[in-house]
Amino acid sequence: MSSESFPPPLPHPSSHAGLRTAVAVFLNFALVLFTVNAAVSLVSESLVLFLKIDAVAGIAGFFVVLSLLVALVIYGLMAVTPLVPKRIFLPLTLFGPVASLVALPVMIYGFQYHEWIAWGSSLGQFLLCMVILYRLRGSWKFRWPLLAVGQLGAEAFRWRNLLGFVAVHLFVALPVVVAYLLTCGSLAVNHFSDGFVSVRPSGVKMQVRKYVRADGKTVQLVAMSHIGEPEFYRALAASFPPTATVLMEGVSDKGKVMVEPVSYTKTAKDLGLAEQHEVFRPQGEVVFADVDIGQFSKTTLEFLKRTMVIHTKGITAETLTTLTEPSSEDLPQQLFNDLLTRRNEHLLTVFQERLASSDHLIIPWGAAHMPGISRGVLKAGFHLQETRERVAIRFGGMKGR
Repeated sequence: MSSESFPPPLPHPSSHAGLRTAVAVFLNFALVLFTVNAAVSLVSESLVLFLKIDAVAGIAGFFVVLSLLVALVIYGLMAVTPLVPKRIFLPLTLFGPVASLVALPVMIYGFQYHEWIAWGSSLGQFLLCMVILYRLRGSWKFRWPLLAVGQLGAEAFRWRNLLGFVAVHLFVALPVVVAYLLTCGSLAVNHFSDGFVSVRPSGVKMQVRKYVRADGKTVQLVAMSHIGEPEFYRALAASFPPTATVLMEGVSDKGKVMVEPVSYTKTAKDLGLAEQHEVFRPQGEVVFADVDIGQFSKTTLEFLKRTMVIHTKGITAETLTTLTEPSSEDLPQQLFNDLLTRRNEHLLTVFQERLASSDHLIIPWGAAHMPGISRGVLKAGFHLQETRERVAIRFGGMKGR
């Protein structure tokens, strides 16, 4: 093979004096920016945590965005050129993403401590900046530049550096992060559904819990999904005894409030699944125990109208525009009150009424409702007797993937 097929030899580092100076100036700017960002974030989070004041939040947000953009540039430079000292800038650029990943399981199980988590992250970032600055200069005395040209790497480019950087991210970092996020997602689903839903490599599983009371009455709580495998719905329906009273979920719309009906047809079709209302035909006395949509707040109704457009028409430029429209600040609380609390309270009222005339009640409702419903059942004097799992969605069997 001729020598022409190989890249030409790199010049001696001394011929890159201009490049080295430019890189050093940029990295010094980055060090100052990261330090200021850490200090402002720490002040902002301290004010929020200890004094409940968010006066600096806007300024902190500006520095966070600017620091993120600079960090992305530096991270790209580390892949291309060995000039950037990785022992200094890898910790600085990776601190934010790594801290966010570490905080995920903490936020899942201790969301009430989110202000302390944010403050601890800011404190850690500030301390990291201080340690790196001290190690660069060897003292706490301020001297400029923070990073001298002589502290840069010796070469401007090296194939081994680039290929190693790409290989580590493609074959190590990416699989690890994806697996970690999937695990955190599974933990979150299990935790917030009180164990009624579990996500596993094989698919999504729903729990069926049987409760009994001293007087012989029984209640089955059946976690449901709006879309799932047809076999899941058919098997469930067939398992219900004909003597049971089934308290069904399903918001009515007597006043024709919704322009688009509440439907998951397109989503189910795209995933090769079925909608619950199309397949699920339970035996026994069926009682609709849900509320009418007209009882929801105006904020919730506006949100539902916009989201239903996505379900019926799919994701398009037009439908995405509707989702970007500004929403009320109290939207999360209104959604929680209307979609969960209000409906659960109504269901439990019907549940108490039907207990007088039925010995076996079955409640097949969405999994998000189950934690609140199960608390109401336990409060009524029942205790858990049996738990079973049924596969609602098989990942390997989904079509169109």
